[in-house]
Amino acid sequence: MKESDHSSVWARYKEAKRIALGQEANSKEDESALTLEELEALIAKTAEMSGIPETGLPPRSEVHESARKSYSRWFYRTLVALFTCLVVFMFWLGKQYYSE
Repeated sequence: MKESDHSSVWARYKEAKRIALGQEANSKEDESALTLEELEALIAKTAEMSGIPETGLPPRSEVHESARKSYSRWFYRTLVALFTCLVVFMFWLGKQYYSE
């Protein structure tokens, strides 16, 4: 990340905070009085009051589902198939051995 990108993000954060708190642009009041959660709540409330829909990103788990579920499902299906084959083989072997 470039230094200019970082300062741009910080500037946008400060501007959003200033707007959410309704402060004047040159006001130098204590900017660290609010936590990030409180600031986000204020921004959401301001956006709601102005009619701007608050849109966010969906959780990563919805966008990129884990392959672990798929692997687990195939692992257990393979185990059931192997066990079924083993049981069938044991019956067949028993029938062959005791039928003589």
